[in-house]
Amino acid sequence: MKRTIRGPSFRAAASRLGVASLIAAALASGCGGSPPPAASAKAPARPAPAARDGQGARTVAVEQREQREAQRAWCVYLEELYERASEQANGWPKFEECTQRTTMASPRMLRATSECSLAALRRFEGDPFTPAYAEEVSRCGAEAMTATTLPRSDLAPYMAVLCGRLAGCGDLDYATCRQSLEDGLGPQLERAIGAMNSRGRQEVRACFGKLECGGDLGPQISACLEPIMDDLLWLPG
Repeated sequence: MKRTIRGPSFRAAASRLGVASLIAAALASGCGGSPPPAASAKAPARPAPAARDGQGARTVAVEQREQREAQRAWCVYLEELYERASEQANGWPKFEECTQRTTMASPRMLRATSECSLAALRRFEGDPFTPAYAEEVSRCGAEAMTATTLPRSDLAPYMAVLCGRLAGCGDLDYATCRQSLEDGLGPQLERAIGAMNSRGRQEVRACFGKLECGGDLGPQISACLEPIMDDLLWLPG
C-alpha cells in the first residue's frame, strides 16, 4: 500500500534518507581541535592568487546551463521518489519549483548524486523511506563527493587565504600553517570544496579570510563549510 506524502511530510521523509546532510561525509575526520603550534619566526602573509577568468562570460554561461541541467536531474529523482511514496503517481506538484532552485553543489556532483540515487530507487523494492534505502542514497552522495574531490594543487588558493589570515593575526607561521593544515585537513577540504560550485567556493574563500584572530581554528573552518554543505541539495519546504 502506497502512502500519501504531502508538503512538509515529504521533506521530512526525504531528509531522513540523508540526501541533504552530506557534510558528515566530507568532514567526518579532521576539522575539529586546535590549530597546530606556531613556529617562532613569522613569515609575511601571502595574498591569495587572483581569480583567473580566461573565458569570461562564456564560462559563466556554460556553468549556469550545466547547473540548471543538473538541478533538473535532481528534480526528476525527487519526483520519482514522491510518486513511489504517493497514492497518486501523476507527477510531483513541486517539480517546476524544484527546477528553478539553485544550490551550492557543483553540476558534476549534483548530477552524479541524482543519477545514482534514481538508479538505487528503481532497484529498490518496497518503501523507500527506510534505513536500508537511506544507506543506498548516502552511498551515492559519498561516491559523488569522492569523484569530485578537488586536486591538491587547486586547494592552494584556499590555503593561501586561510594561512594568510592566521599569519596576519600572528597566530601561526605561514609556512607551518600551510604544511600542517594541508597534511591534516587537506583531504577533508579537497572533498568538501570539490563538491561546491563556483558560488560556494567564493563564499568559502571569503569566510576563510574573516576568521577570528586567536580563535579555535577547527570550529571556525567547520562554520565556514557547514552552511554551504547543507545547501548542496534542495528539498521542498
